[in-house]
Amino acid sequence: MNLDLPRPPLPLVVATEVLLGVLFLVGLGAIALLPSFSANVATSVPEYADLRDPLLAIAITLTILGLIALAMVALLVHRIYSLTVLTRPSLLWVDVLVVTAVCAIVLIVTAFVVISKGQAGSPFVALVQAMACLTLMAIVCITLVLRSLLRSAIVMRAELDEVV
Repeated sequence: MNLDLPRPPLPLVVATEVLLGVLFLVGLGAIALLPSFSANVATSVPEYADLRDPLLAIAITLTILGLIALAMVALLVHRIYSLTVLTRPSLLWVDVLVVTAVCAIVLIVTAFVVISKGQAGSPFVALVQAMACLTLMAIVCITLVLRSLLRSAIVMRAELDEVV
């Protein structure tokens, strides 16, 4: 490994990892608080109490998907700093990111159906869900474009290693 290659500054990497860790802890806290929060909402709005369990399951699953995405980003940041990003396992982490985003889109659509069937939604909630789906679709597309760039870089790196 050539240690003369440029890498991001260590303080930036540490700050990024710390912020990702803080977000991860916030996500764990959200998972812990969601059941009591949903119980309070079900008590205050009893006509929609039957939606509590499916929407709670969707919210917890979405949060878990977010935690998985944060972990994959943290792994990729570490691989970039350690100059091992141009290897095949990096593609796996990017694939996991894409799959988590696609699963999140499916969950948002599922939440839309659950809310619509329960006649609990408003146009604003539907708009937020539509925007979330569009945003996640854009993120998936951007991630796939960057994945193809990473794959090309890995191939070029392998060819360069063969030449040297």
